[in-house]
Amino acid sequence: MLPELKAQFMLFLGDFIYVDVPERFGKSTEEYRMQYRQIYASPDWATVGQNLSWIHVLDDHEISNDWSSNTTGVYKAAVEPWHLYHAQVNPPAVKRDGSDATVQLKPTWFEFVQGPASFFMLDTRSYRSSNDQPFNDSAKTMLGKEQLDDFLAWLARPEPPGVKWKFVASSVPFTKNWPVNVKDTWGGFLVERKEILESMWAAGSQGTTVVILSGDRHEFAATKFPPPPDSKWPEASSAYEFSTSPLNQFASPYPTYKQQDDEDVMLRYIPAGTSKFGAFTIQNIAGKSTLDYRLFIDGQETWSTRIFEAPAPEKPTVGGSFWDRFKLSFSL
Repeated sequence: MLPELKAQFMLFLGDFIYVDVPERFGKSTEEYRMQYRQIYASPDWATVGQNLSWIHVLDDHEISNDWSSNTTGVYKAAVEPWHLYHAQVNPPAVKRDGSDATVQLKPTWFEFVQGPASFFMLDTRSYRSSNDQPFNDSAKTMLGKEQLDDFLAWLARPEPPGVKWKFVASSVPFTKNWPVNVKDTWGGFLVERKEILESMWAAGSQGTTVVILSGDRHEFAATKFPPPPDSKWPEASSAYEFSTSPLNQFASPYPTYKQQDDEDVMLRYIPAGTSKFGAFTIQNIAGKSTLDYRLFIDGQETWSTRIFEAPAPEKPTVGGSFWDRFKLSFSL
C-alpha cells in the first residue's frame, strides 16, 4: 500500500516501540535498544522501511506509559537508543529565532520545509509538567519554555512564497475531545494550548493554514479548531487536526472520542481498525493550494476530505506558487 502512494516520506508520531507492553522486561539502555532491534529485524520491515524516509517524534512508550516525569528516572536509559536509531537521522534541530544556534545538545524537536509545507516536530514528553497538575494551571507546560518559544516563533514566521501550510507533528492529540485520560493530551494543558491556538489562528489569518498531525489513541478523528465567534481572526483561519493511529497495533477496545463543546469541532471519527495511516497530497489547482487527506484502515481507503488554503491578506501580487505536487504519509 505505501509504495503505491509514492509518498515522499513518512511521519511516525511516536510509540515506535512498546517497552512496557505486554510487560516490561527491564529498564536498562540495552533493554530499550533490544526493542528497536526487534522491530528493525522483522522480515516485514523491508516492505515499509525501504525506499521511504521515516521521520520520528518521541512518545511515552519509548519511555514508559503516560510519561510525565521529564528527564528523570528511566528517561536517560530510554532516550539514548531513541537518539541512536531515530533522532540522528531526523531533520535539523530547531534554531533559535534569528540565530544559527540551537539550545539542544541532543535535539528532540525539529523543523524543516518540504515543497509547499513547513513542518515542526514537537517533543511532548521530555519537558512536560506532571499530568496531575490542574488543567488550568498557568505554569503547567507540555513543551517547556525553550521549545514553546521556538514553536511560537515558527508559527509567527512568514513562509516563502508557495508555502501555504504549516504542519505540526504532536505525539498526543491536540483536541480535548478524548475525555478518557485527557490529562495525558493537550486537553490537560489548557493554558498553553490556548496560547498555541491563538498563534495558529494568527498564522491562518496571514494565509498559512495550520494542520496538526497526532496519534496515540489507537483511533482516528479529524477535528477543526475555529476561532471564537466575533474574534479578530476570520473563520478561514481555522486550524485542523488529523489524529491517526495505530499503524500496526491493537485498536481501542471501545469508542472514546466525543465532542465536548464548540471549540473543538468533530469532522469525522472512526475508532475501529488495527492498521491506520493518513496520506496527504498538496496540489496547486487553478492557482489555489489544496490539501487532500485520505484515510486508510486495514488496507482500504475509508474516508477522505479536502481543505483549501486560507486566503492571504490583500496585498500587491508578487507572483504565483511554483509548487506542483507533494505527498506524505503519517501515522503513530
